[in-house]
Amino acid sequence: MFQPLHASATRAVEKLRDIGEPLPDDVAGQLAKLAEGSQSSTAVEDLLRPYVLVDVRIDEQGLPMSTPGAAPPRLVQHGWRSFLVRIENPHRLVGELAAQSNHVLGTIDYHSHAARIAMPDTLTIVPRIERSRLEVKLAGPTDVSGVDVEYKVISLYGRDGGTHKGELAFVLAVEEAEHSYTRPPMAKAWRRMGSEIRQYEASYEFDCLPARDIRFDIREPDGSSCVAALTVRDSQRRSYPSKGMRLAPDMFFHEHVYRATGEVITLPAGQYEISARRGPEYREVKVEVELTADDDAVTIELDRWADPARHGYYSGDPHIHAGGCSHYSVPSEGVTPETMIRHVRGEGLWMGSVLTWGPCYYHQKQFFSGLSISPRAELEWPAMQQAQGMNWDPQDTDHDGQSLLRYDLEVSGFPSSHSGHVILLGLTDQDYPGTKIIEDWPSYNLPVMRWGHAQNAMVGYAHCGLGLSVGTSELPNYVIPEFQSIGSNEIIVDVPLGAADFQCGAEFDPAAELNIWYHLLNVGYRTLMLGETDYPCIYDDGPGVGRTYVQLPEPPQGPQALESWLGGLKDRASYFGDGRSQSTTSRSTATPAASRPRTPQDRSGSARPSRPGCPRKRLPCPRRVNRRTALRSAGISNARGSAGPATCSSRYWSTVCRSRRRSWLLTATSRRSSSTYRWSVRPGWRCGSCAACTPSRSSSSSQGSRSVPPGGARSGSTTRSTHSGTPSPVSSARPSGPRHARRTTPRRPPT
Repeated sequence: MFQPLHASATRAVEKLRDIGEPLPDDVAGQLAKLAEGSQSSTAVEDLLRPYVLVDVRIDEQGLPMSTPGAAPPRLVQHGWRSFLVRIENPHRLVGELAAQSNHVLGTIDYHSHAARIAMPDTLTIVPRIERSRLEVKLAGPTDVSGVDVEYKVISLYGRDGGTHKGELAFVLAVEEAEHSYTRPPMAKAWRRMGSEIRQYEASYEFDCLPARDIRFDIREPDGSSCVAALTVRDSQRRSYPSKGMRLAPDMFFHEHVYRATGEVITLPAGQYEISARRGPEYREVKVEVELTADDDAVTIELDRWADPARHGYYSGDPHIHAGGCSHYSVPSEGVTPETMIRHVRGEGLWMGSVLTWGPCYYHQKQFFSGLSISPRAELEWPAMQQAQGMNWDPQDTDHDGQSLLRYDLEVSGFPSSHSGHVILLGLTDQDYPGTKIIEDWPSYNLPVMRWGHAQNAMVGYAHCGLGLSVGTSELPNYVIPEFQSIGSNEIIVDVPLGAADFQCGAEFDPAAELNIWYHLLNVGYRTLMLGETDYPCIYDDGPGVGRTYVQLPEPPQGPQALESWLGGLKDRASYFGDGRSQSTTSRSTATPAASRPRTPQDRSGSARPSRPGCPRKRLPCPRRVNRRTALRSAGISNARGSAGPATCSSRYWSTVCRSRRRSWLLTATSRRSSSTYRWSVRPGWRCGSCAACTPSRSSSSSQGSRSVPPGGARSGSTTRSTHSGTPSPVSSARPSGPRHARRTTPRRPPT
């Protein structure tokens, strides 16, 4: 059986070469010559024996028995070493092979990411974390093909430096005729091995070469210190620290880790690609370094391409979680504010709303205070971190005070969840009156929203597009969705009753998210649209994948930071998206709200707010927009540069909103991992005094006409640029008159 053996050996040798740990050149050459010469199976095994770490023999019951091979068990701290595994299979069984070590906690992901990580038996009585110093995995195919002898490649990751004892073992999962969903073959194989009284593992005295703590000097373009997301990979694209060895604040579901200026990652000598970013307002910076035994620091300067805060716009993510979903497999608990603030700072967010929800409600509500907080990014459990080999001290940075957390509530996993998931921002009390457990809460959302409003909170719907897709991207469209998911289901009832303030998107199909919003605007309601992430349930990447920018006269700071940010949502300009397109200078003219549906307030004779004296232009409302033309005319800037100057007379907006007091800012935000663009409408500035409007004002002045607010205006009166927090409806029909016709006589007050 020379040919199958030689083919298996050749594949294993090539795999070692591909992962950067090739055997000596003469070994590969001699292996190739054997195929042309004696074709001796014994010669192949003799040639590879010095590089075999484990000899595995599979008995007739499918139990692999392991013994140490001839290769010296030398490892490297916080790095990977790879070896050959020889598999003898005299009974020619077929199945899937898996490796394990009793010194690696194979389920570390499932036991180490809860807020109460340091359970006594984990750290002291039965020190599983401290002893879990090895990570083991097979590199390449794991199938056992049924030949007498074959070779595989095993890779070992060592957490601790120095000399340590350890064991390696293997298990074979043989496919059975009757498949079981509750007891798959691999689970049965592990259970059978656990009850085996024979010695089936190989014991070693591992010699692990110590690594060095590499300090990262991360700097903003102005030289200030900050927190950033660092992704460290070797030539095989393996991430460091090992994802299987991570404890909060380093997450096993991230490729990156968050580090502040002056903090460290332990790395062995070698070549690495290090990428750094701090949210979408920064271009990703990549640095290739070769670390030697003498290196102890890496300098990284971030590349910021946009700074909305300089223009008075402050970012926030109204929907992130500290427990549940990808976070931790103890979703009823989660992590602490000290971990969440590190993630928010690392994504360059000013505000992060950490929402307690169903799975973690009883545990996470302990962090609710009704105030915005900015804690120090300490390690949650220093003793546990030290047992895991994470011996680094958190560092303060110049930008720490810019990021804040506010704990609030998402009504998800509650009796009313079928009506859509409700977000409540700015609560002073998280317990609904008369309830002790989740099951006591109302079975529909309206009373919950009114309870939130009674606390001066803002309330709305999360991931609004879920359940609203109708198979078309036309905006607006008139296809009735099923309302059968967890999006804006009940919003069509809550908005008319004055209960819902906003809905959140920037996550799914733009048409599904925006269509219901456009219809709400078209019929006269002032519902807001926010960008959110729902981290880590919809996006694992980090907070701020979807975000909202709010215009404020000063940065949101202090215990009432969220209230300030929410006040900007109500009274000032804002826009949303994934942050990879920015527009803080675009302006659009607004048309008179002539076709706005009459409300009960109008019919009762309530006076509308006066309209500023701006030469309004009627603009068309095209159904579809050419992206390139729209970007050029709107002056949208993005990471690849600006598309051109903005003009008020632009007719290429996807939707033109009419306001009673000011125009609307329309912005484009690129969809994540997609070339399509979402056009969203947010309140902007009054355009009556902008440069682009000047020619129109001059030409109209020659005719002796000017725009007058409803109800008339006194002679000699002047207009002031004002901001209004009441959004306006969207025109769904083209104006019948000239494209830029302008009203020159006062509009009568409503009757």
